Amino acid sequence: MSLTWAQNLEVRVVAAADLQYALSQVAKAFEAKNPGIRILLSFGSSGKFYTQLTQGLTADLFFSAERIYPQLLEERGLAERGSRKPYAIGRMVIWLDRRLGLKPGPEALKDPRVTQLAIASPVHAPYGRAAVTLLEHYGLLKRRQDAPIPGLKKPFLSLSWEEIPWEKLSRGVEAYWDASPLRQGKPSFLFVYGENISHTAQLALTTTQAGILALSLAMNETLARSGVYWLAPLESHLRLEQDFVILKGAKRPEVLAFYTFVDSPEARTIFKRYGFLLPEEKAE
Repeated sequence: MSLTWAQNLEVRVVAAADLQYALSQVAKAFEAKNPGIRILLSFGSSGKFYTQLTQGLTADLFFSAERIYPQLLEERGLAERGSRKPYAIGRMVIWLDRRLGLKPGPEALKDPRVTQLAIASPVHAPYGRAAVTLLEHYGLLKRRQDAPIPGLKKPFLSLSWEEIPWEKLSRGVEAYWDASPLRQGKPSFLFVYGENISHTAQLALTTTQAGILALSLAMNETLARSGVYWLAPLESHLRLEQDFVILKGAKRPEVLAFYTFVDSPEARTIFKRYGFLLPEEKAE
């Protein structure tokens, strides 16, 4: 059912970059049913948005690629209490340019033709953290005993993925993990870091020919036409449980209308179309 609003209204949304296509379609579907409301979308790194929101960035809704950031906003009194909800579970892929002639998967990354690998920065991007844990799971990265991380209460080697202080890993992956399995037999090997997962996908497409990306982006026509991908099992990397939240003071009727629509059957169908699992679903 379409609703007509009395005046032109705007809902300002900041969202994780893996939602670039899916949330744009959700917003378009909502606007079609609600003439008079415009959804203004900004996409980027969840961690960077969290920092900006704590520093006064103006927005109504925040969609994160990891539940920790909406949770922290709630704890700091910067989000409407009780408004945090899950909307999806993100999926990871290893993507390779078709011109490499390789079958995608963890073993392909050892091939001498893969000399660069695009990942999102694990310091502030959840998909970057998931990429590092994926490589660790398959033995392509091994933690360094002498990793330069001050103030740890437990040895770095014994930390769970959730316990790793990602925001402190500012020296690049190889300061903390041994990448010998990725370097062996190659003249060179380089991690290339994206500011967010959308930027990472562009780097894989235009520069590195290989990347660890969000399924929701790898399914896009441009990446699908240019490359092939392997879908990682959920248990093989840091779980990307994705929440959204209404920011403090933003419980206006138009914001609540979009907030409610995100959990509608129509919106959920769109998320599934772009490769996300719904919160209650299990991977097949």
